[in-house]
Amino acid sequence: MSLCSKAKVLPVLAILLGISAAGCSAPQEVSEAVSYPVEHEHEFGGVYIKIPIEDFLASGFSFGDSVRVEFSNGFVLEDIPFYNGYYVPEGDPLLIGYPGYPYIKAANNNGKDLWDEAGLSESDTAVVRMNIPGKYLEIMNLRDMPLISDRNAFESDEVFASFRSLSGGRMKENVIFRSSSPVDDTYGRAKYASSLMEKYGIRFVINMTDSVETLENHLSSDGAESTYYAQLYKEGNVLMPQINTRYEEKENKTAAANALRTMCQKEGPYLIHCSLGKDRTGFIAILLEMLAGADYEEIVEDYMMTYDSFYHVTKTGSPYKYKTVVDEDFTGLIRHIVTDPSVDLQTADLFSWAEKYLREGGMSDADLETLKSVIME
Repeated sequence: MSLCSKAKVLPVLAILLGISAAGCSAPQEVSEAVSYPVEHEHEFGGVYIKIPIEDFLASGFSFGDSVRVEFSNGFVLEDIPFYNGYYVPEGDPLLIGYPGYPYIKAANNNGKDLWDEAGLSESDTAVVRMNIPGKYLEIMNLRDMPLISDRNAFESDEVFASFRSLSGGRMKENVIFRSSSPVDDTYGRAKYASSLMEKYGIRFVINMTDSVETLENHLSSDGAESTYYAQLYKEGNVLMPQINTRYEEKENKTAAANALRTMCQKEGPYLIHCSLGKDRTGFIAILLEMLAGADYEEIVEDYMMTYDSFYHVTKTGSPYKYKTVVDEDFTGLIRHIVTDPSVDLQTADLFSWAEKYLREGGMSDADLETLKSVIME
């Protein structure tokens, strides 16, 4: 039987901060364990356990519980947290009921594809058992950031859709934009992002989340408000490299390099997006800002604007959550580029590390010079 290492959470953190779980309702009794089919989740790399999130919660589990996941091939995940967000260090396992997911999912956070690690096939099944109810609840409450979907809670369409030009260093203004998806309305922002594409004259799109099938489904769905996007797609100006969150893998480096090389052959302005516009979009934005000579603080500031756009997490309003995101999520992303752990990110030669990443993806010196001429003053 294979055993995956326990998640490296911070169990003393809640104690240090003096947070109590008092007042939380007692966990429901979990009904008898049931085996569920499993499905490979390719986009991020993980295992869908095919029970809808709401049904799983109704069966007696709660976010913050410690669970044990047993796969029928003998692979077991011991004492992992069940969260509604990716609140574990990079590479660690968890069970997640993320808003918008069709089922609960077992995964390694931005790490090795759990499906491959566990050696699963479509004929396998999974059982989830309660380990310790509420064991990780205080940790989750410290990290929990509910998505805010009310447009009226934001000062502009740009802020709501996290639609903005990349900046920092010698980055040209209003040449490369980032946003949440203009076609997938899972998070209620598509029509705003789509309208802003037209407002800012976007001419080429790098879409890191959709396949041809899913994109065409979005564009043809009832209520779709993506006429401008559809025209760009029809003209051959939407590229879908399907970059996943295992950024250090050779295929992702190659996909990123190829996508940016193709972008340089097209007319701008350009837009990069994924589904929410946070992780994969954030990674490519970090890479390009590093290449444009932005310093550490400039890159952090741009990255954290996304957390204000989705969760109202700011440095002054939510200092603990802000610092935690920078220390864990942002640092996890940039460490896929600055791979030497002994290098201080705040003083590192970020430009050289960005060049190294893209060279490893297949970019030549000439390709890099072309890309720099497109994005830099």
